[in-house]
Amino acid sequence: MNKNTIPNIWTAQEKVLHLYKCLSLGLGVFGLTMAAVLMISYFQNPLVVVTKAEGVEFYPSERKRARLEKPEVEAFTKRFLASLYVWSEFSGEKIARAIAPFSEEGLAPKVIGGQGQKYLKELGNKRLSQSLAFVEVSVLDDRVVCRFDRVLKIEGIPLVIPTEVTLSLTQGEPTRLNPMGIYVGGIKESENVK
Repeated sequence: MNKNTIPNIWTAQEKVLHLYKCLSLGLGVFGLTMAAVLMISYFQNPLVVVTKAEGVEFYPSERKRARLEKPEVEAFTKRFLASLYVWSEFSGEKIARAIAPFSEEGLAPKVIGGQGQKYLKELGNKRLSQSLAFVEVSVLDDRVVCRFDRVLKIEGIPLVIPTEVTLSLTQGEPTRLNPMGIYVGGIKESENVK
């Protein structure tokens, strides 16, 4: 009958509280240790592992921001032009979503508004599709000049439009959709350029 006395209950509660205190302290030390390991591994250079049919290859690497050269800017520009000018059916919303990750805020609605007027107002409800051919990209110090042929198909009949586009590019924060961090700030389009 001595087991249910107040001092015994009090002692049992103190033992449970002491156990919880020790567990909390242990988990806190473990969490701080894991946070320290995570911070140390974050500042170390990553190791790139490539798995091929022949085996696994390991490459040490450095953590630094890559300098963008002419080939990277050309590749970005071609990708942007394809997002803007290549479509199987004209839809301003789809094109705006496609170019939004590559353009500065507010540029997509302006570009789509201009294209909407050009295609929908002039060509009405005809079936349209467009592709690019002979894309040439010239990277200059302050702008990028692109010359290409737009192949606009109206009800399946192709119409070739020589086009020159001048893009103003800016460097910004890289994102998952735009890992290079290049953004188009302005577009100047000229048609029927020889």
